[in-house]
Amino acid sequence: MAVTAVGANGFVGAHVVRALLERGDEVLALVGADQDTASLAGLPVKIRDFDLRDAASVRSGLSGAERIVHAAATYAFWTPDRRDFYRVNVEGTRHVLDAARDLGVAKLVHTSSTATLSPVFENAEDRTRPGDEEGAFDLRRFRGHYKMSKAMAEELVLRAAARGLPAVIVHPTTVIGPGDRRPTPSGFMIQQYVSGHMAVYLDMLQNVVDVRDVAAGQVLALEQARPGERYILGGDNLAMRELLAILADLTGIPAPRVPLPLPLLSLAGVVNEWIADHLTHRPPLACTEQAMHVRDSRFVRIDKAKRELGYAPRPARAVLAAAVHWFASEGYCRRDVAERILARPQLEAALLDGG
Repeated sequence: MAVTAVGANGFVGAHVVRALLERGDEVLALVGADQDTASLAGLPVKIRDFDLRDAASVRSGLSGAERIVHAAATYAFWTPDRRDFYRVNVEGTRHVLDAARDLGVAKLVHTSSTATLSPVFENAEDRTRPGDEEGAFDLRRFRGHYKMSKAMAEELVLRAAARGLPAVIVHPTTVIGPGDRRPTPSGFMIQQYVSGHMAVYLDMLQNVVDVRDVAAGQVLALEQARPGERYILGGDNLAMRELLAILADLTGIPAPRVPLPLPLLSLAGVVNEWIADHLTHRPPLACTEQAMHVRDSRFVRIDKAKRELGYAPRPARAVLAAAVHWFASEGYCRRDVAERILARPQLEAALLDGG
């Protein structure tokens, strides 16, 4: 079938393109004008430039689309202009939905985030109880520009689906793996670890998933998901201490032992964000939305995607091994460190376990 991938050069989008090509699909890749397309190099796809922030550009880019995977977004905890979160994540999604409606597409898969499933906790029990897709959706409870913008976009998709657009929503968890060229916040954590720059850790709950499994889940959703439904695309649940223990075994690099207290992270976020906003205009080492992300972290269940889509993700150890291997192989740490990591039998065994 013919599929248009919006944001095809992004970390997730490029893997969606590969998953579609492996099935023999014809793929049109929409990428932002002047954006790097190295992730699509050598792939038999037609590339079309567009501007997600411009309705006419989106409509032109999607011309002739039959099925759409919308994987374009601003994924960050900070940007120099916070309005970018809403221009891309909200208005960009609105433009895609409007064009999809007018085109009469057969299916649209919207890439959201599990950030929209856990806006706030009423008590301590909520944090340890795995979340799912059935939680109440209330925009008033979301905090932080990234989380709010993704929630607003999701509300637009749900409304469009209620009016008859055959749209579904997928919620990737903490996505890591090969090809994270401009490391996402999730990939940056792995990069910092293999570089030996992680002195403290954030005491939070994680659900980690390989980017290739997310891409496979997107394709399954395109084929089988029920319109108007939401599906979590994740893997194994791990406390950060457990995740770091696996990384230590895979890399031979000792894990940090000291958690960074949340109040200190929040304070550091305020200070670093002010410096970034007014002086450096570069991403801060800590920011307020990162503190919110830690505070609101939780485990999730992926039963629905497994049951309805046949979704089958890799185990966490294999997921982490693939990410470590890629960052070490691609020069994101010193050569001598990379050589030691890549020579470890623990890493090789975990990679084999992931297929």
